[in-house]
Amino acid sequence: MHKSVLCLALYTEDDSLAVMSNDDSPFRSLSQEARELYLESSISRIDVPSPLTFYRDYVSRNKPVIIKGALNQWPALSKWTDSQYLRTQLGDQLVTIDITPDGYGDSVKLHKYFVTPLEEKMPFNHFMDIIEGKIQYNGIVYCQHQNSSFTTEFQQLNKDIQELDWVREAFGHPPDAVNLWIGTSKSVSTLHHDPYENLYGVIKGQKHFTLYPPTDLYWLDQKFYQKAHYEKYNSTQATVDNDGLDLKSADNFVIVPDDTTVPWFDHDENFPQHNQHVNPLKVSIGSGELLYLPSLWFHRVEQDSPLTIACNFWYDMEYDIKWNYYQFMSNIVKQRQK
Repeated sequence: MHKSVLCLALYTEDDSLAVMSNDDSPFRSLSQEARELYLESSISRIDVPSPLTFYRDYVSRNKPVIIKGALNQWPALSKWTDSQYLRTQLGDQLVTIDITPDGYGDSVKLHKYFVTPLEEKMPFNHFMDIIEGKIQYNGIVYCQHQNSSFTTEFQQLNKDIQELDWVREAFGHPPDAVNLWIGTSKSVSTLHHDPYENLYGVIKGQKHFTLYPPTDLYWLDQKFYQKAHYEKYNSTQATVDNDGLDLKSADNFVIVPDDTTVPWFDHDENFPQHNQHVNPLKVSIGSGELLYLPSLWFHRVEQDSPLTIACNFWYDMEYDIKWNYYQFMSNIVKQRQK
């Protein structure tokens, strides 16, 4: 037994959470015991499992794993190595592209604003010209539009990727969304989590994931930030906010505040060095490999090579006891900020 004072939490009359102790030792125990009981120091690589093995050993335990050979039957694995094939199939079809001044999409800026990318529709060939450096462009472009972008905007490529039968059988239903990701090493997805079971397949290049289990939430310094979005600057826009912060970047992007707040993380790549209570799992996923990223796991994603392409399947998570636990932790984190 750990010799620690339990953090007593109960709901007040207005349903807000009252935390009766500031002792954080139970949360140290939570992170430590999660790693001792079911997590490993590295993420395993396995061959394609049976549906039962996949669900029993990984999904039900909320445990990530890398599956080798899972994408071998995808024509995309050979056809998409040549960008000319993609150009021929898609041509000048309009696709949704995210644009930022620095490649950091959905990120905290000025320690105050949670800023989402500028979204533009552009011809696919124009996007590829930017990616391949054939034309100059003001901003970092990344094809990362979600909401099942692969099935809605890239129908010409749908025959090159199929849902994996053993995954469908394990979950018992089709994916909620299928998304396509095309970018370069300049694009980074900052730390976040998704309420989905994520099957993430790399087709070209390499992706680098930094992962934290949901039990680390207390230590990740999640805070609420004012929501905002990027726009290209025009002379009618305000460039300084009420706190005197400059909202305009050097390359003519401007942060435009919105009216809501968003929980997020104001991290950089050195974050783990500043917090002794977290020990992230880091893994690189190469061409042809599939990462099972369990629901509610926090993840930061980087990539290398001149062109990286991936496709992921989101399956709805089961809102079971793990969701109750996660919400309880979230409420404690919120109360700590007050």
